[in-house]
Amino acid sequence: MFHRGCTTGAAFFLFWLFPCFGGCPAAIFCCLFVRKNGYHFPPFNFNPMKKALLIVAGFLLAQAVPAQLIKKLGDKVKKEVDKTADKIINGDKPAGNTPTAEMPAAGNGKTTNLGAYAAYDFVPGDSVLFNDDLSNEEANEIPSRWILDKGRAEITDADGEMMIAARQGTTLRPRMKLPSYLPKRFTIEFDIKYVNYAWQYGRAVTLFLSNASMDKNQDGGQFEQYPIKIWANAEASFNQAQGQWPYDFRADKENAVLKDWKHIAISVNEKSVKVYINQYRILNAQIEFANPSSLRFNIDGDYDAPVLIKNFRILAGGKSPAKQITTNNVYIARGILFERASPVLLPESMGEINNLVKLMKDDPAIKFEIAGHTSAEAGSSAEANMQLSEARANAVRQKMIDMGIDAARLTAKGYGQTKPIGSNDTPEGRATNRRVEIVKQ
Repeated sequence: MFHRGCTTGAAFFLFWLFPCFGGCPAAIFCCLFVRKNGYHFPPFNFNPMKKALLIVAGFLLAQAVPAQLIKKLGDKVKKEVDKTADKIINGDKPAGNTPTAEMPAAGNGKTTNLGAYAAYDFVPGDSVLFNDDLSNEEANEIPSRWILDKGRAEITDADGEMMIAARQGTTLRPRMKLPSYLPKRFTIEFDIKYVNYAWQYGRAVTLFLSNASMDKNQDGGQFEQYPIKIWANAEASFNQAQGQWPYDFRADKENAVLKDWKHIAISVNEKSVKVYINQYRILNAQIEFANPSSLRFNIDGDYDAPVLIKNFRILAGGKSPAKQITTNNVYIARGILFERASPVLLPESMGEINNLVKLMKDDPAIKFEIAGHTSAEAGSSAEANMQLSEARANAVRQKMIDMGIDAARLTAKGYGQTKPIGSNDTPEGRATNRRVEIVKQ
């Protein structure tokens, strides 16, 4: 509390402080309060004119000084915010306690136990519509085969393999030549991994199927979207139907989380949508809408918990091997896949192989040649491709023999890059050329 004879400095401090928070009325109130209670500002003798001049001068000083301080403080804050934003945009770790993402070593992330896929029945389409080959992409760039509608998606190099790292509510669309490109029957496949994932239900990737072009300039009216959602805890939903990875929630929930690489396979036809995670079919839902014609991919990532995506492809068609072999004497087994530059079968190959083994057991007289083919990559060796295709054909043959087919009914031959059926100048063409053909003898 002030007392009579307070110092000039203390009085002027009050005079300056009050306008900072209350403006001119507070300053005047302060002066009147001091004067009314007998307090004064020695050594001044206040006459009306001096009091008026002092109040005005104090008010102007009080307004000018805080404004300068606030401006300096604001400039400093803005500078720090801009620096932090630049770091985030450039992929650096922001200052402070915000954690940064640590990209894991890449791999196929799938079990090598092919026996676990004994009941796997997914078979992809037979014509490649979209194949996202990331091998020629540059790290830290937006993936060139996609249109980025919102969010943040960049190419990242993890252990020598390129993949997409999606953050902050990313929406992507395949960069297609035609606005409507999905046929009545098609399949979608990709590998996915959640980085720094904490057990929760909210995060998911969503494939929106649309019955109109997703090109913003061509929609021209109302269109409907039908979401296929796949949650990070390995649940899936479509059209009110839901399914879940088969596991004991209490004892084994960590194995169901997509914190390790999982292969997603989706089959769509006129009647149903089927969703597979690794060897399990977790959803089989009815379709109650017109044929979708395009899709977009929504990925619920975060700054320090991105979602990694690779090996995304869309294939058209899906006739059974028996029908194609009966009609054409040859079946292109698009679902038989191998590790990169290797004859080692990937587990999802078992959908095709299971069907072929069943076909041969149902018809004991039928015999097949298993023909391996490769693409002609830039810098690849024709001789090495011939050897690789031969080894891959033999790997398929041996697996079918292991499953009970008489070795005399199967032959294997590699053709390397000598019989292309597509252009080697595009990702889709090269994916078309990399194939295993089942030829009736």
